[in-house]
Parts: sequence; C-alpha cells; structure tokens
Amino acid sequence: MISRIATFGHSTTMLAATLKVQARLADQQAQTASGLKSTTYGGLGSNTGSLLRLSSQSAALTAENAAAQTATAYVNAAYSALGDIADLATTIKTQLASMISSTTIDAATTAQYATNWLNDLQALMNSTSGGTYLFSGTAGDTAAADFSDADWDASAGADSDYYQGSTSTRTFTTTDGQTIGLSVSGGSAAFEKLARALSMIIASPDDSSVVSAAYDLAGEALTGVGSLQEQVSIQASTLDRLIERNEAKIESIDTLASNLKDADLAETAVLATQYETQLEAMYSMISSLSSLSLTKYL
Repeated sequence: MISRIATFGHSTTMLAATLKVQARLADQQAQTASGLKSTTYGGLGSNTGSLLRLSSQSAALTAENAAAQTATAYVNAAYSALGDIADLATTIKTQLASMISSTTIDAATTAQYATNWLNDLQALMNSTSGGTYLFSGTAGDTAAADFSDADWDASAGADSDYYQGSTSTRTFTTTDGQTIGLSVSGGSAAFEKLARALSMIIASPDDSSVVSAAYDLAGEALTGVGSLQEQVSIQASTLDRLIERNEAKIESIDTLASNLKDADLAETAVLATQYETQLEAMYSMISSLSSLSLTKYL
C-alpha cells in the first residue's frame, strides 16, 4: 500500500514516540515485577554512589554486631563463672566458720576439703566459651590457673604466679574506636586471696589461727569477686547498648537505601496504566495513518 507523502513524516514520528512509551511501560512493568527501581546499579543513575555507601555502612555495622554478640556471649559466660566462684567462696566461708566454732579440728578432713576446693577453683578459673579461656586475657588458648606451678608460693604472702594467662586484657574495639574490656584477669586479687586461703589450710590444717586467717581472706575474696562481677556486668551492658545503637542505625540506613532502590508500586501501577492507555491511542493513530493510500485519491 502506498502512503500519502504528507502522512509519512507523521507515521515516522509516531512510531518513534510509540517506542519511547513502550520502553517506559516495560520499565514500569519490570519495577512492578522486581519491586526495584532498577535491577542494576547503572539504572539508578546519580543515586548509585549513595546506595553503595549506605550498603557499605549497613554491612559494616551488621558485621560489628555479629562480633559484639560473640563478645557478649563471652562476657556472659565469664559472669556466670564468677557467680560459681562466688558460690564456692560462700561455701568455703561457711565451712570454715563451722570449723572455727568447733572445739577440735580434724586436720585430715580439713586438708581434704581445702584441696578439693582449690581444685574446684582452678576448674572454674579455667572455664571457656567457644574454646577460649575466660580469665586468661589475650592468651585465650592458655588455661588461666595452675595451682601446681612450682613458682607459686602462697606462704610468702600475695603471689599470683599460679596465673598462666596474659597480662594484656582481652578487649573489643568498635568501628568508632571505643574499647570495651572483656572479662577479668585470673591474676586478680580476689582469685589470689581465695587460692592463698586454701593453700594456707592445706599447709597447716590443724592450726586454728591459720584457719581463722583463711576465713578472713575468703571473706575478702568473696567481696572482690562481687566487684569483678559488677565490672563484667558493666561490660555486658556496654556491649548490649552498642548492639542496640547499631540496630537502630542499620534500620535507618536500610530505610534510606530502600527509598533509593525500591520502586513505589502504587505509582508504578498508575504509570503503567497511563502508558498502556497512551500506547492504545498511538497504535490506533498509526493504524489510521497506515490506512491512508494515494490510490484512494487518484
């Protein structure tokens, strides 16, 4: 069919416009299907850089929270172990008080009690979380206490040579540089006093004055363990607050990122309908132009 010369330009222009509307409709349909403004970063235009930065920030905070949760589990395990040590110290005090009030002290029984308690203390001080020793500082692969160490001599007074861990405290460092302590050292005075009290009894189980002195030391140790628990409790609270803050930041960042990349499905549906209506009208017009022929006017 031969088109009229006058209609040829209109047809060409209309076809070009139709292709543009088809592309827009396809874009809206793709957004509806994926829920995204674009399935590629390139399709986001000037928002690409902002989205990449937000995604990086969210990923960094998520990773920090994962590490903080592991640290929290470690600190909570330390708090629990300290609670067990406090219970042991309470038991020791109670038993020693009973021995002191007795008219006679059974040396063999007293020594056996003290030996068992010292073994229990060592086991508790060598508690682990995820394979890491709780009270060894940065030497997490080394048991904290060894009361059989030849260098340990409780008879000479305060002596923490039983401690096998590191002098460096285990810490957690946040992305903004904040340092949070994790657990406490097995060389702390509270542990040393309780171990020394038991060693004194083992060395002189039949000496009532030694048992009395050990009772006093056990009391000081119990108070010290309570202070260590408070310290660890503060560490746990600090980590919890960090995780909560990060979760709030992540939510805000993800919301901003969502605004940049997620399609407005309601708006997309309206635009798709408008483009479909436009295409129908354009197809009709193209059909009308195509039906015009010079033969009808000759």
